[in-house]
Amino acid sequence: MLEVKGRKGLKIYFDEDRPEDLLDDISLFGMSKKQLKEALKKPFIVTDDLNVLIEYKNEKHFFTIPKGYTWNGANVPPFAWLLIGQRTDPRFKLASCLHDYLCEHHEKIGNNRYLSTLVFETLCNHFGKFNALKRWAMFHSVDNFQKVAGKDLNKKKWGNK
Repeated sequence: MLEVKGRKGLKIYFDEDRPEDLLDDISLFGMSKKQLKEALKKPFIVTDDLNVLIEYKNEKHFFTIPKGYTWNGANVPPFAWLLIGQRTDPRFKLASCLHDYLCEHHEKIGNNRYLSTLVFETLCNHFGKFNALKRWAMFHSVDNFQKVAGKDLNKKKWGNK
C-alpha cells in the first residue's frame, strides 16, 4: 500500500506500492482510423483496476478507476510547455489519470472541485518533484479552468465546493 500526503491534511492511498505501473500508453498498432483518432485524443490507459482512497477533512472517498479507463494526460496549453511541461510528460501520468477521472465523476469526491485540484497537485508533487513555482502555476491553472469550464460526463458543472 502506498500513502501520499498533501497539503491541508490530504491523504491518498493506493492498494499498489507502485500505482503508476498500472498506467500505460495505448498501442496504436493495428487500429482502424476511428480507433486511432480516439486513441490519439486519449493516449493513456489503466491496465488493471486502480483502487484509491482519499481522506480529506474527516471524509473518506473510496473508488476504483476501472481497467480500460482512458484519459488524455495533463491539459497543458502549448504556451506553458516550457514552464510546466507537455501534457504527456510521464511525471503527470498518475496525477492526470486521477484528476481526469474525478472530473468525469464528480460524485466520487462529493462534488468537491477544490479537492480534485488538490489531488492533482499532491500527486504531481510526489511523483514529479516539481518546484514551488511550477506547482503553484499548475494548481491555479487547473483550479481556475475547472471553475469556468469543468463538467462531468453528464455535462454537469462542479458544485459550489
